[in-house]
Amino acid sequence: MRQRRLCVIGILLLLCGAALVYAVLLGSRSAEPWLLGRFSLKLGVFLLLYGLLLLAAVVILISGPDRAVRFTTKAVNLYGRVPLLPEITFLLGWLPVPFLILAGSGLTPLAAEGGFLWGLLLVYVGFALMLLVALETGRRRALLERSAVLAVTLVLLLAGLELAIRILSPGNVFDSVIELHPHQRIVIDVDLPGMSPRALHTTNRWGLRGEEPPEVWSDWLTIVTLGGSTTHCYYMDDSKTWSNILQQELRRTHPEVWVGNGGLSGHSTRGHIHFMRDIIPVIDPDMVVLLVGTNDVIYSTRAGLAEEGIEAERASSMRRLLLSSRLLQTVYVWARGAFTREHMMTEDLPPYERRPLEGNEIPVPEDIREICTTIDDFRANLETIIELGREAGVQVVFMTQPSLWDDTDYWRRIQESHYWIASEDTGLSAATVWRILDEFNGELLAVCSEQSVPCFDLASVVPHSVEYFYDGMHLNEAGAELVGHELGRFLLEEGLLGELLAREPSDE
Repeated sequence: MRQRRLCVIGILLLLCGAALVYAVLLGSRSAEPWLLGRFSLKLGVFLLLYGLLLLAAVVILISGPDRAVRFTTKAVNLYGRVPLLPEITFLLGWLPVPFLILAGSGLTPLAAEGGFLWGLLLVYVGFALMLLVALETGRRRALLERSAVLAVTLVLLLAGLELAIRILSPGNVFDSVIELHPHQRIVIDVDLPGMSPRALHTTNRWGLRGEEPPEVWSDWLTIVTLGGSTTHCYYMDDSKTWSNILQQELRRTHPEVWVGNGGLSGHSTRGHIHFMRDIIPVIDPDMVVLLVGTNDVIYSTRAGLAEEGIEAERASSMRRLLLSSRLLQTVYVWARGAFTREHMMTEDLPPYERRPLEGNEIPVPEDIREICTTIDDFRANLETIIELGREAGVQVVFMTQPSLWDDTDYWRRIQESHYWIASEDTGLSAATVWRILDEFNGELLAVCSEQSVPCFDLASVVPHSVEYFYDGMHLNEAGAELVGHELGRFLLEEGLLGELLAREPSDE
């Protein structure tokens, strides 16, 4: 009787898991729908067969639990006759769930569906329970013994693979919450104004965009650029980011200049502190250039993000596990097709739309600083970054953040919106958000003046024009080129490169 109850519980768990997976698939939409305006022919046929099998299983269970138990017992014992198949599925059947959690929605959208992950887990638990209950006594004992041997063997094998990969392909050298992925190579198809339709996005052995670090580090002038997505330039080709344009500009004067792009989408000054504390002292560049402001402003205009934003700037516990294992990194990157090969991604980004402001804008105080709720944190973070730079012996240079938006009648009638944040009616116009950003830029200039730190007022150099932006904040290729050239000119005219650029090129 106890065995029968456990078997029924296993069947129920399996059916519940299968139903959750089916519900998620049923709620999906194919890129090229053919059936019911939602599904491709292949997906539609699969869902039909899946649904019929699921319905048949439910009918059998309801009409006669004993019959379902007998059928399950026979099926499991038949399955158990295949050599090692039960042991392998028993040991490895749970792997899809943690792999999808680690991979995230960047690999497959299903990884972001909690119902799908729970469904897979229930299917495994139900199957494992049925396997342990329904197998004949002798085969069950053999299953447990062989599974134990296979588990030990698997652990030793994975440990050996981890060691071998660490020797052959050393991973991230930084002990930091900052998430850097070395040796990526991704080809991105994207449709954005002022951007090439195809971009090559690569990272070097440190996980930075740009050339591999020079072998004789001391013979080169080395610069690391930090910032959020406006520095990262994720959808832009390696050769067209403003960091690379800066490198080209400086190499006109001296060929031994290296610029590494450490920008990471979503990062604010809080993330830059982690980078300055954990990574910059290890790299030990001559200079760090920071383009800051965009995401700090977002935290002022979106109260919920102010508390959650730090999660975008540090790796989660699962991501920390990924970063600690070269084997997991290899599997992850291989699965995305970006390890020792090119991978084609098509980014269907929602286009930036200038939506008219619905109704009147919410009351805005005369002193715009009153709604800059995170500006004091912004100042404190800037001061911390400057202090960390001085402790590391690094020349820190800041840049103010430019924007397409401006304080004009036109932009006062346009709703502020960001394609990378869920659409939300904040009641603020694009002109007001520019005024907030301008306040943050002014705070940056004030801190740099007080601390005697160079700051390039980029916001006053880049025009508020669609010629230079593909949305309200992000530079397109023309904008990146302008920034790279103007920043290079600023560094040279201000004499910030000093004796490093004046020295004779190395003979090595």
